[in-house]
Amino acid sequence: MNEATLERQNHDKRQKTITAEQWAAERTRTENFPLSSGETAKLYIHEPNYVPSKGIIIDFHGSGFVHLHNDHDSYFCKRIGIATQYTVLDFDYPLAPEHPFPAALDACDELVQAVQAHYSDYCAAIPQKLILIGHSAGGNLVAGTQMRALKAGRPVADLAVLDYPALDLDTDPDDLTYPTGAVISAEQAKRFNRFYRANTPLGNPEVSPVLASVPSLVGFPQTVIHTADHDTLAPEGETFGHHLALAHTPVTTKRYANSLHGFTVSLTCAYQESFNDMVQQIQRLV
Repeated sequence: MNEATLERQNHDKRQKTITAEQWAAERTRTENFPLSSGETAKLYIHEPNYVPSKGIIIDFHGSGFVHLHNDHDSYFCKRIGIATQYTVLDFDYPLAPEHPFPAALDACDELVQAVQAHYSDYCAAIPQKLILIGHSAGGNLVAGTQMRALKAGRPVADLAVLDYPALDLDTDPDDLTYPTGAVISAEQAKRFNRFYRANTPLGNPEVSPVLASVPSLVGFPQTVIHTADHDTLAPEGETFGHHLALAHTPVTTKRYANSLHGFTVSLTCAYQESFNDMVQQIQRLV
């Protein structure tokens, strides 16, 4: 063995092994969040591993209020957390028909209030920035939590991101226009609406945020709305954006070309453009 080889071997022996936890770009853990109903809901937490967290994102997944949380939801939260260096709280809220309205909204509202009250339990960043992201049904729940906060005089989030949101459960799905390739059929929309609203009468803005009056939206947080041009839900998201603008809320609404409902999370169509736009909006927050 020559002198150079011996030197290299001795050097290697002095090096500490890099662990799997150190290699990972994020740290993850799961908590059981207690609900006022006496049940619990899973909270999947993603934290940056290499740098201090810059703030908190709460993500409400898409589901039609019915479908289970899945790997695409987890992957989106991982991507947005790493891209923004935020802690992401991915909430597995109660689903219909077992838990009809207002169970999901109640749970999401309770989580938002708990995070605001105990922010430092999840993130040490100052200022304490809070962003809410909701996809499809989750966008409905983001809107509902902020409308409740306004009504109760509580603090709102710093930014709301409504991703192809479902905001009108009052209009009969048979009366909607279904673009080419529309992912949600009229029959499926009727089933989602029936499961979620159960016996709730028509005309409730907490079920259909697009019905909220403009005065009731004054003070709503800065909002970003993403819609897809081949999605039946695009008009209701854009209408809500117009109502927010009338309420003097800073709002950006963008319709993504050649895209279908669910595209941002399902990694189809213009998903990367939508994702990049979300990241840029979050990074602009001071």
